[in-house]
Amino acid sequence: MLDRIPDDIRYDETHLHIRWKDGRDCSYELLPLRKECPCASCRGGHGVTVKRTTDAITTIRMVSWKKVGRYALQFTWSDNHDLGIYTYDWLRERCEGQ
Repeated sequence: MLDRIPDDIRYDETHLHIRWKDGRDCSYELLPLRKECPCASCRGGHGVTVKRTTDAITTIRMVSWKKVGRYALQFTWSDNHDLGIYTYDWLRERCEGQ
């Protein structure tokens, strides 16, 4: 269970860095994180034909982050977008693929 709880969260110009409570260090590139935003607006809504709206983004910076309850992070990006809720499970699964 500890593997799904962040212990330390920081970011720089290009990466988000999370140290999980089980000691695992993970680094995530910011541009792919922004492009994979899970909100309905970025995913293209709830229609039959879903078209991701983030394909045209070529550069991005993270402005800030905040915890959402005990299960997720919400980021504010340099394009003023802040609707995506990135669950700890989702982030950790990407880390396991590194």
